[in-house]
Amino acid sequence: MEKRLSYRKARKGVAEQYNVSINQDIIRSLGISPDSRRVEMFYDRVNKRLIIRKSEKE
Repeated sequence: MEKRLSYRKARKGVAEQYNVSINQDIIRSLGISPDSRRVEMFYDRVNKRLIIRKSEKE
């Protein structure tokens, strides 16, 4: 799956933002719900990969 990030410019000193939409089937398979949506993100600098997984702390 290839996605394009949406972009929002910085306003009044607030940092710029990038967002991406994730398919609902993927979200459900991770066990994410409106009441349990904490995730962990890891960036692998060597392979330039962003990894997102469901947090176990919630």
